[in-house]
Parts: sequence; structure tokens; C-alpha cells
Amino acid sequence: MSKDKDTSALASRTGQDWMLWLGPASLHMPELHRAFQFLESCCELLDSVEDSDTKSRSRRLKQLIGRFVGQTRCPSAATCEKVAVRTQILDGWLQSELNRNSDVDLLVELGAHGLQKLLAICEGADDKHGLLLKAVRGFTRDWLHIVSTRIDNTIERAHLVYPVAMLDQAGLVDPSWWWKQIALCDRHTVLGLVELEINEMNEMQPSSNVSWRSFDKRWRRLRLRALLEHLSEKTLLAELLRKSAVDDFEAVVAVRALRDAGRSRDAIAQAEHWMRALPRSPVLADALFDLYVDDGWDDEALALAATHYAYDPNPVWIDKLGRLNSAVAKAQLKLWKKQSPA
Repeated sequence: MSKDKDTSALASRTGQDWMLWLGPASLHMPELHRAFQFLESCCELLDSVEDSDTKSRSRRLKQLIGRFVGQTRCPSAATCEKVAVRTQILDGWLQSELNRNSDVDLLVELGAHGLQKLLAICEGADDKHGLLLKAVRGFTRDWLHIVSTRIDNTIERAHLVYPVAMLDQAGLVDPSWWWKQIALCDRHTVLGLVELEINEMNEMQPSSNVSWRSFDKRWRRLRLRALLEHLSEKTLLAELLRKSAVDDFEAVVAVRALRDAGRSRDAIAQAEHWMRALPRSPVLADALFDLYVDDGWDDEALALAATHYAYDPNPVWIDKLGRLNSAVAKAQLKLWKKQSPA
């Protein structure tokens, strides 16, 4: 997003003037000196006519950005303030180079690289004054605007936005910013990237003994779930939930998602598989019973109800069995009512 033109008298002065004013002083101001070195090196690379290798130039510029932003993990409050200023300088440099009609594709790629570095730094940061968060959000807003207005190819746009959006697992930026831009990308490309990621995921197994270890690498899955729900993509969402369930409650969500995606038989087979691992789960049995009834498997539904009523004579099973009109179901209901206390 182009900044409003600075009306200050200083805006008409050249870079030579700025170097004359602040160059010597920067030697005694570490952050200013760092910024001058970064800006000078980047401008030299962009202006160079000798280095015609685009990949080499891109690699060297990314290295400069990485060194400038830093590699700090869980930075202190003081470091957060420094990184916030560096973020604003990086954002401003990209804006000014875009205004000079430089290589748009390269600059957008560099912006994506810088954001990926910054999102990683922000996780666990002691940003008590919110300066780093504000700077990163501003940078993100500007970068997304550049992508949406300068990159016409929606397939290319998907490959740019998706990887960066999925790194923001801590939700530093409002998810609607990301999802809105992804929705403007080529849908088939986005879903292809999601499907590839889901296919590479390890399949979790629901357990009655869920611990913190059960939730390892879960943030990425939750991020994908939010995106798929926004895109109303039922098929991939069902597969993601199936591979991500860690307990019987999540297993129920998964089998119902499979049914909603038109995979009723897969939902039944998956629920039966999980029932063998969690034979006494009332919530999973309840979901499987509904699947049986909806698909016309009355005998299986009756056997399941009888088994779980024996575990726990909950009246809810009497109500559920009332949905079956078979003679066997009615006989079972009479037997239960006789056995139940008055």
C-alpha cells in the first residue's frame, strides 16, 4: 500500500543529503548504522546490472533481510522494540522500491520472506508494549495489498499468500485478512496445497488418555481447519479431522464431517474402527448409532444400543431405540423397561 506522500520539506532532499547528515552519526547509533548498511546493500543489489542471475540476487537479498531482522527467538521487550523499528524500515524500503517500478515479483517475494521471519520471531515474544505486533500487522497489511493489486496471476498469488498465512499459527494477524486474500486466489491451487499437506500428515489415534503430547504439532492442523471452514470445503475438512482426532469427542466431529461430505460408508467404517479402540465411549457409540439408523442398518444399531445399555443403563438409549420400528427393537424396549426400577 503506497504511503501518503510526505509533505515535509525533508522529502525533497536526496539520499546524498541524508547520508551526509546521518551517515557519520550512525556510527555511534548501532540500530541506525545497521539500517543504513542494510538499505545500502539492498539498493546496490537491486541497482546492479552485473548480477543478472535473478535467483542469486533473490538469495542474497533474503540473506540481507534475515540478518537485518535477526534470528532472535522469544525476544525481550527491549529487543521487540528494535525488531519493530526494523520491520517498519523493511516495509518502507519495499514501498519505495515499488514506487521506483523495480522488479515487483522479486519485491513481493522478499516481503513474504521477511514476514515469515517476523512471524517466527513474534511467537513467545515479550512484546509488552505491543510495538512489534503493531509493526508486523502494518507490514502484513501493506504486503497483502501489494499482492492483491500487483500480482494478477491468481495461481502465483496462491503460492505467495498460502505459505505465509499458514505460518501465523499464533494468530498475530486477524485470520480474516489471510482468508479474504486466499479466497481471491485460484481455488484449485489453494486446495491442492492443502491436500498435499493433509496427505503428508501423520494419522493420530483417538485415546481415552489424552495428554499434552497428544497435541503435538496441532496448531498447523487447527490453522488448516479454520481455512477449510472459511472456504466451505467439506471433503478436505473431513479428511483433516479424520487424521487429527485425539479423543472420542474429536472422533465424533470427524465421523459427522465424513457423513456431511457424502462419505457415509467411510464414516461408519471409521467409527467402527474407533469403537474397537474405545469400546466404552458413549459419545462415539451415540454417533455410530445415528449413522447406522440413517443408513438403514437397524440390526447393527440395535446390537450397539444393547451393548452400551448393558455398560450404562442410560434412559437415552431407550429413547434412541424408539426410532427403530422392528419387532426385535420393540421387544428389547419392553425388556429394558421391565428391568428398569419403577
